[in-house]
Amino acid sequence: MIKKAIAVVVGIIIIQFIVKTLHSMEFLKYVYNHTPGPCRIVPGQGIGYEDMETLPNGLTLITSGIVMPTASPKVHAYHKKHNRRGRIYLFDFNQPDKGIEELTIVGDQFNQSDFGPHGISLWKDNKGKVTVMVVNHDSTGDTLEKFVFMAKDKQLKHVHTYRDPSIHFVNDVAMDSENSFYFTNYAYYKSGFLHLLETIIPLAYGNLMYYDGKAYHKQYDGFITTNGLMLSRDQKYLYMAEPVTKKFYTFTRQKNGTVKRYQEFNVKTAIDNPTLDKDGNVLVGSHPILWQLMGHFDNPETPAPSQVIKLHMKDGMVTKMTEVFSDDGHTLYRSSVASLYKDAMLVGTVLHKLMYCEVRWID
Repeated sequence: MIKKAIAVVVGIIIIQFIVKTLHSMEFLKYVYNHTPGPCRIVPGQGIGYEDMETLPNGLTLITSGIVMPTASPKVHAYHKKHNRRGRIYLFDFNQPDKGIEELTIVGDQFNQSDFGPHGISLWKDNKGKVTVMVVNHDSTGDTLEKFVFMAKDKQLKHVHTYRDPSIHFVNDVAMDSENSFYFTNYAYYKSGFLHLLETIIPLAYGNLMYYDGKAYHKQYDGFITTNGLMLSRDQKYLYMAEPVTKKFYTFTRQKNGTVKRYQEFNVKTAIDNPTLDKDGNVLVGSHPILWQLMGHFDNPETPAPSQVIKLHMKDGMVTKMTEVFSDDGHTLYRSSVASLYKDAMLVGTVLHKLMYCEVRWID
């Protein structure tokens, strides 16, 4: 009798788990196409345009050629087919018809042939110097690479490589000074199968870290796939995306860089990388249907829908959410980031194309 009762309880738990997983995969969800104005694909030879950040003058730096440690054999075959190479591109919102231009990386201590750029963050000081931090997945493990952007020469000068056991499986980075930054460890397992189990169960091994210029400090852990990071313009708040749980977090910052949870907002879509508009609101590239996202994870030739949402912010809190852009996968696969500058928007993807939109209507 006891064995039967245990079997029933276990059966119920398994059924609940299956139902919950199927629901979270969004099999009954649909995407309806709309744009803020006329959109077009930006010509380019990159393998994806995963993350970007725009300077006040409209110059935008974009990462391309990401190689996730969990990439499937089909992804590696896709990279080989398209002659993948890690690059940082430059796009000028003031001259959109020029398209993108690859920045030359200089520095004897940097191996560009083993470059897998992911998240990116920019820091501009009072004298106009722009420091660039890039998440790098190379063959030896994850690092954070520091550059100086020399706009006139269209170059990135490599300055330093950050390597530490705390830098384990990094997704994004957000600089709060030239020599200090936050970063997210996306997960623990780098094996494709174990990472899938970690996400589905879920095990919540993701964390948020801070480097103060001298040492690494864990801020929070217990997240499921910690993803994109962004600081508010006044640096009072740190924003973080968690795609699997579809949550957007706000943290308040202390003078020593430590953070405290402030708001947890359910965006109801798998959000990726955040950027800021001129008013301090947050634009986030998103993946609206998870089961199609998983298919694209396995095979980049498989379409997956794209979405950009705008989070209206006030004093570090989300007050309203609106959808800016959506595509059912017919034109753009798996959007990961978007940047808004004046009356234009640039939308990037993990392994697909780059899209430029004229913004004629936006809430």
